[in-house]
Amino acid sequence: MPRPSAPETPIKRYRRVVREVLEARGRFCECCGTPARHVHHIIPCSITGMASELVFDPANMMVICNDCHMLMHPLIRRPSWTKAAKGRGIGLNR
Repeated sequence: MPRPSAPETPIKRYRRVVREVLEARGRFCECCGTPARHVHHIIPCSITGMASELVFDPANMMVICNDCHMLMHPLIRRPSWTKAAKGRGIGLNR
């Protein structure tokens, strides 16, 4: 007899949705076209709250590179602006 599976936790659900978004859209930044591994929320979690369904909605996510992600969160991520700007310029010229 198969064991019933445990309900999916919010963090497992989030990780699954992120994997699905990256696989469906490709692993290239939707801002500059360089290789990417991050997903950015268009409507920020700080506004919706972590319990909101928008946190898990692929339509509220965009694939984004580290440099562009730093530009989206300038006060949180403390980027190297020179590196981020250079990376974006290279991506835009490809």
